[in-house]
Amino acid sequence: MKLVALLLLIMVILTLANGLIFMRKLIKLQNENNELLKKLLNKEDSPDKKDKGPMPHTELEKYKTQFMQNPYQPPK
Repeated sequence: MKLVALLLLIMVILTLANGLIFMRKLIKLQNENNELLKKLLNKEDSPDKKDKGPMPHTELEKYKTQFMQNPYQPPK
């Protein structure tokens, strides 16, 4: 009976250790993810990026006319 109790105790200790190791790795990955997201956010805010906004109406009409002249034909 003492052997079973000892094995259960060892199993509980190993499970807790595994949980702690997993949580440490998870926290490390979350911190890395946060750093990468901050870099992306700073990159988007940089003045080098051109904010073009929506496409002008004349451009849309030009593309629409080109498409209507050569409509899309799916491959056979």
